Amino acid sequence: MQRFFIIALAVISLSVSPVAMATDPIVRLQWENVSEPQLVHHIALLLPLESPSFGEAANIVKEGFVTATMREQPLPFVIRLYATTDDPLDIFITYQQAVAAGAVFVVGPLTRDGVSAMASSKILEVPTLALNTVDNSVTLPSKLYLFGLQMETEASQIAKLALTSGKNRAIIISDDGALSKRLQAAFTEHWQSESGKTVELLRYMEDPAKLQQLRSLTTGQDHLIFLALDAAKSRTLRAYLDPDVPVYATSQVFTGDDNFLLNNDLNGIQFVDMPWLLQPDHPAVMAYRHTDKTRSTDMKRLYALGIDAFRLMTHLLQPQSVYDIAFDGVTGYIRFVPPNQFIREPVAAQFEQGKAQLINLQQNNTSHEGQ
Repeated sequence: MQRFFIIALAVISLSVSPVAMATDPIVRLQWENVSEPQLVHHIALLLPLESPSFGEAANIVKEGFVTATMREQPLPFVIRLYATTDDPLDIFITYQQAVAAGAVFVVGPLTRDGVSAMASSKILEVPTLALNTVDNSVTLPSKLYLFGLQMETEASQIAKLALTSGKNRAIIISDDGALSKRLQAAFTEHWQSESGKTVELLRYMEDPAKLQQLRSLTTGQDHLIFLALDAAKSRTLRAYLDPDVPVYATSQVFTGDDNFLLNNDLNGIQFVDMPWLLQPDHPAVMAYRHTDKTRSTDMKRLYALGIDAFRLMTHLLQPQSVYDIAFDGVTGYIRFVPPNQFIREPVAAQFEQGKAQLINLQQNNTSHEGQ
């Protein structure tokens, strides 16, 4: 029995063009249980709501997506939310069921393995906006677009920011984690391709004696440091680094401005994160601003992802080239990068006296809300 969620945004004839917009929306949220879904042209939102590991994250993405349906222009289709586990086979089968039931556009999957399952199918019948990424070596189907909160992209953007420092020797401090290694690789690739210079790699260790050695290993007038580490390790490490050497990190280090005492240990570190968390006066953020302060910073990022996933989907439904799609989102400035990816350009900030202060606002301040 297939269980899915219907978000009915407009009651219109099925003969309406996929890019036409309806008026006077009627919003209705309800669960339906059906053994054979009626063949209806719709948008499928595919999320691992039944996964013990990813269910909470999927629900937050769903909430952000639904919030955007209330704020944006109504669509010519209803939206069905298909709940899956995190098993790639279950995700792939559910995807096929959605298409068989009349899906004309799919948003999801959310997990990396789920997206890989879609990519391995080689041919997708309908445009699909995946909310994660796959390995760079994978050849993607032409109708599969990637969008999400990938920190590898942030690492590349941090390398771009670090290049403006005028320093020539980049030192990366990382651990043995898979994410840390991906961040290290992304930073290195961008740094070397743009500067022509190599990077030096150092391993993070908990041993205080080893940490003490890092100051002498990283001190230098022409040095900069990239921390491919989480917030806890970055806080521990910061005290052992020369305060005169520029230090960079991804959004991993930012756990919210309410953590004043913890953030104080990160003073001087430059990082990037989304306007949703750093720029409350951003036009898109103000349009969607919510008052729920109980969510963790990671959950807030996923909520913002749901908002921008809906907004990006509405652009993809328009009769325009993907190269023309670019807008200010709550997760960053969103634009297309060939062959299949939509990247977010976040805003940069620096910890000062325990607070995150913007240091490099988005260069393109033109609002794209009307696109």
